[in-house]
Amino acid sequence: MTLRIFLLVLLMAGSVAAQSPNDELKKGYNEVTDWIVKSAEMVPADKYNYKPIDTVRTFGQLVAHITESYNYFCARGVGKQVEWSEAGEKGNTDKDTVVPKLKEAIGRCTAAYDAKTSQFGLLFANVTHINLHYGNMITYMRMMGLKPPSS
Repeated sequence: MTLRIFLLVLLMAGSVAAQSPNDELKKGYNEVTDWIVKSAEMVPADKYNYKPIDTVRTFGQLVAHITESYNYFCARGVGKQVEWSEAGEKGNTDKDTVVPKLKEAIGRCTAAYDAKTSQFGLLFANVTHINLHYGNMITYMRMMGLKPPSS
């Protein structure tokens, strides 16, 4: 019986040790990214110009801003020297334009999270940033009468 318990403890310790900080970070990234994509797809195209008040982004600008953050943080996370851009949120922000760009950026970003040499701090900053703006998406969606995917 004692040998079984010892082996079980060793097995559990090995599985915990196999979970690196990057593995845990990627789980958080995947979770919020899934909610962001589902939100972008759920909001009707005619609501992409919605904003609660004049001093904030429209929903479409918010999706474009999130896309730009994926592009910035993940490119820098794999060592590319890119500058922050706001071109996307200042351009065409209709659903048919921004959702495909969002998905393309996520594809590149996911590769950064899978890279063995990526910089943890920049990818962590990305997760922090996209979580912040997913919170904005939740508020917008609630004001539009939609139930956010994380609810």
